[in-house]
Amino acid sequence: MAELNPFLSPGDSSGKGGGRFIEDPAAVENIVFQTRGEPLTPFEDALADGLMKAYGEGAETLDQLVSALNAQGCTDRAGQAWSAATLTADLAEAATLFASVGAAR
Repeated sequence: MAELNPFLSPGDSSGKGGGRFIEDPAAVENIVFQTRGEPLTPFEDALADGLMKAYGEGAETLDQLVSALNAQGCTDRAGQAWSAATLTADLAEAATLFASVGAAR
């Protein structure tokens, strides 16, 4: 993973924003992975934390991810233990959201 955002203006302060903005949002391209319309929901936040922990502990396969999430007590949207089917469906839905935003550019 890159240590920095290569799309930020190097050394040019004319595009810099203020307050909570690194750069003027109207003057730079926002990358879909770095731009959200709202904060993570508690479910999304817990799933992201659970996935990061699972990957950090060496999970590589779908079954390993499911087992790791369940061992952590992380549940699906319905509050149930994860299965391969529910995790696949949830991740596919997220991928669709990213694809639709990326295609709009």
